[in-house]
This record gives sequence, C-alpha cells and structure tokens, in this order.
Amino acid sequence: MQIQYTPYAAPVFLSAIVGLGVGAFALQHRDRPGATSLAVFMIGASLWSFVEGMNLTAATLATKLLWTRVGFVLTCVIPLAWLALVLEYTGNDELLTLRVLALLLIEPVVIVGVVLLRPALLWTETSLIETAGFAAFSATHGVLFDVHVIYSYLLILLGGALLLRIILLAEGVYRIQATALLIAMFIPLVANALFVFQYLPPGVDPTTVGFLLSGLIVAGTILRGQLLELVPVARRLARDEILENMADRVIVLDDNQQVADINPAAAELFDRTEAAVIGAQLETVLPALADLLEECAETSVQTELALESDGGVRYYNVRISPLNRAHGVVAGVLISLRDVTSKRQQRQRLEVLNRLLRHNLRNEMNVVAGNAELVERQLADPNLRERLDLIAETATRITDQSDKVGQVSRTFDEDGTATVDLGETVTREVCDARNRYPSAAIAAELPDDVDTETDPAIAIALDELLTNAVEHSDTDEPAVTVRVREGDGFSAVEVADDGPGIDPHELSVLEEGEETALKHGSGVGLWVVSWTVEQFGGRLQFENGDRGCTVTAWLPDASETAEQDTDQSDAMAKIRRAMDATENRFSADD
Repeated sequence: MQIQYTPYAAPVFLSAIVGLGVGAFALQHRDRPGATSLAVFMIGASLWSFVEGMNLTAATLATKLLWTRVGFVLTCVIPLAWLALVLEYTGNDELLTLRVLALLLIEPVVIVGVVLLRPALLWTETSLIETAGFAAFSATHGVLFDVHVIYSYLLILLGGALLLRIILLAEGVYRIQATALLIAMFIPLVANALFVFQYLPPGVDPTTVGFLLSGLIVAGTILRGQLLELVPVARRLARDEILENMADRVIVLDDNQQVADINPAAAELFDRTEAAVIGAQLETVLPALADLLEECAETSVQTELALESDGGVRYYNVRISPLNRAHGVVAGVLISLRDVTSKRQQRQRLEVLNRLLRHNLRNEMNVVAGNAELVERQLADPNLRERLDLIAETATRITDQSDKVGQVSRTFDEDGTATVDLGETVTREVCDARNRYPSAAIAAELPDDVDTETDPAIAIALDELLTNAVEHSDTDEPAVTVRVREGDGFSAVEVADDGPGIDPHELSVLEEGEETALKHGSGVGLWVVSWTVEQFGGRLQFENGDRGCTVTAWLPDASETAEQDTDQSDAMAKIRRAMDATENRFSADD
C-alpha cells in the first residue's frame, strides 16, 4: 500500500489513542448507568479517528475509498451510542424498547448494506485532489449520504435536548456533567457540519480532531466531575420511588391550576380515576383545596385543611410550594397533604386530660384536703386523725404533681428565645432549697466565672432534683452537692446526694421513654426533669453509687448556638463525647 506523509494525521491518530483510553476506562465501570454506551461511543469515535488517519496517509484513490467506506460504517454506530448514553444518563432508558431500537436500526442497517454493496449511491463521483501538499479524497454526495447525515444529526440533537433539560433543571455536579457531555458532542458535530456542507476546504475532516477534544473533556469530567460515579438517573429514580411510595398525598399543578401529576396516595382524595384527574382543573375535582390556593396566592404556606370523605372528615397538614422557573416565573404549584386526623384527635384528648389534671383534678383535691383538715379539728380519736392526715397528704401530693405538670406545660408554650445565666440560676435554686430544708446540707460548687447561657426551664429541673434528693433521703441530715462543669459549647450540672439512690426500675421506665400498665414510675418527678432538660436539647445521665446517686444534666450553651444561627447538632456531638467519657470513667472506677 502506497502511503504519503501529512502533518494532519498526527492529531487524528492522537484522537484515536485518547478515545480508546477513555472508552477502556468506561468499560471498567460498565456497571454504572451509561458507562457501556459511553465506552461504545468513545471506542467508535477512536476507530473512526484511526480510519481517518489511515485515509489521510493513503496515497491511492482505491485505498482512500476503502477507508472512507469503513469510516462511514462507524458513523452508523456513533449517533446511536450517543443517544443510548444520554438516555441512560438521564434515566430515560425505558424509552429504548426493543421496538424502538428496531426502528432506530433500520436506517443504519440500510446504510451498511449500501456501503458494502452499492457505495455509488453514497458517493456518485470520487477523485483525488491536491490540498496542502498531499492527495486528499474528494467525492460528490448522493441522496442517501444526505439522508444519513440528517438522520445522525437528529439523533445527536435529541440527546442534546435531554442534556439541555438537565442543565436547565438540575444543579451542582449534575449541571457540570451534562454541560461537559453536551460540549463534548457539540464540538465534533459542528466540525462535521462545517466539513459536510463544504464550509471548509476539502480533504481534511476535522470531526476526528473534534473527538480528541471530546475525549479530553469526558476524561476530565470523569476525574473531576464524578461522571460514572454520580449520575442524575439515581437521583431521579430515588425521587420517583419516594414519591410513588410515600404516604403523603402529593399533587402537582401547572400555572393554570390544572392537575399535572399526582402520586398514588393522592388518588384516594378524588372521586375519579387517576387518569381522569390528570389535566382536570383543581376546582372541579377538589374545590376545597382550590379555595385554599386562592387565599395563599403565590407564597409558600403550611396550614391545615379538612376534607370530606366516605369515612367522615379527615384533617390534613397542607404544604403549598410554588414551582419557580428562571427569573422567578411561577411554572406551577407543588402541594403535599399529610393526614393528621389521628394526631389531631390525640392532641384533643391530651388537651382534655391536661385540663383535667391541671385544673379540675387540682381543684377537687384542694376540696378534699380542705375538708379533711376541717374534720380533723373535730375528731378526738387519734386513729381517725391519722387517717385524715393521710388523706390530706395524698391530696397535697396529687396537687403538687399537677402543679409540676402545669409548670412544664407552660414552658412548652413559650417561644424558647429567652436565656438565663446558669451560675446565677444554680445559686438561686440552691438558696431556695436551703430555706425549704434547713436540716439538709446543700452545697454548690461552681467555677469562678460561669459564662454559660441556658434555657430558663433549667430552674424547674434543678428544683425537682434538689427536692427529690432531700425528700427521698434515708438520713435525718441529707447532704446534696450541686456542681457545674463547663466544656466547649456545653455545660454539665451534677446533683449528687448521699441517699439510697434511684430505683433502677424508675430509671428503666425513663430510658425506654414510655410507661405501661405493668411497667411505670411512681411519680412524675423524673419525667418533669427529663422533659424539661430535653426540651432545649439537653441530656440526662444517672449514676447510682454505693451510697447516693449523681444526676448529670448536660446542657448546650444557648448563647453560642444562637450566635452561630445553627441547630444544636455540633453541641450535641460534644455532649455525647463528654457523656461517653464520663461513662468510661465510671466503668473504670467500677
């Protein structure tokens, strides 16, 4: 075979090497969506570049025509591989059914047959021309050539449109990946169009050099843009799976308040089939929700809505979110409805029971205690007086428990923005306890400068812990010590006593977080402490020793978390590490 030298062959062969390397890398990750198609696309482009290089170095017309025919066969593979790549990458590969694939293959099969049997239908006249100092192949294109070019461009543009949709709707790494793939195909497409439609001098087809740039772009996207590792199809499929299986009712409206889509859970809201709902005006299928939308205008809203159903009235927590396109244009509305009927009923029951405990029962116990005191004054029998004392003490205890629950309930209703100085609060609560229990030795051990801010509700927990330590002591002069330790973003308040300790049964109920008929605590004191501390992100830790019990309340620094305008996750992580360290210390001591 006669060959000729041309400097244009070097970048063409280089393109073949780069494309082959990218294709081989893609084959190693063929389990990823789009990897196999990417490998076929890049290897096909690599082979086309190699064939074009051989075409450039060939010196005779017959040899050049042979390589041209081989290259034309490869052009049947590349557009299909590109479309398959984009369909898999974007999660639309279900569109590539066997029937569709068979239809898409009709044109390539015909072209391959023509290349093998009747190449004159593609190139009516062929010749060698002198250009840039070497002999180049030149031909007059037939109708089938133009048909193949148009068909190939349509497949490529269809894939480009799918990528453009990802670019417009996605964000972050997905947008980077889609943009890189679009550019990688756009460069050789433009080069080929300029050559085919004779806007460039004949002889050298720059398409294969464009594939060199495409290979570099794809390689860079694989290395830096997580291509083949993170693809939007996984994200889209996960979202679709969540939407299809979630219990919340989801309705998507277009900008004319027509139902664009619903998930299976939302179908039960309508008195017609899902197919009949799609495309219908919301006001005709769900008037109550349409009226709510009119009140909400174009803002994000969360509210409650009652809807009639066969089973009666159901209550829903409704979230309305506008779907915005570029420049703030509203394209539709996303509505999610969560059934809160059971929670609403439960809340009503709790409110009634809470009122009963905080108001009715308290008042009735005051009546019982008052009458017991009056009757006691009229009795001379000491045995009966002891029974009345027991009645009065029981009534007072129930009243005290009601007051505790009421006090905690009131703290839950507050906005939670106020803070207090931890050191001052501990000092005040210790002084109050000393006044209530003069026989007890209650001490406070605080650092010289306590600068922790915490929720005011900590006073309730401290009061209950001090009261519990003194009243449950088995000595005449109980000793209680309150210590404060400060850490990075948190503080620990320890209340240690020398009593008999807390019954493990009481602690197990508290740790499990619920009471049953067979397993319950003896009062509400520990529940009050737990609710109060956990309300503002704190944690409780109990340690029964040989003599006495130490209760530690781990508290996040409210001032620090407020300044950072974040949640308490960082502070809680520090608290957990400190609690683990304390548990390890106790284990080592044991």
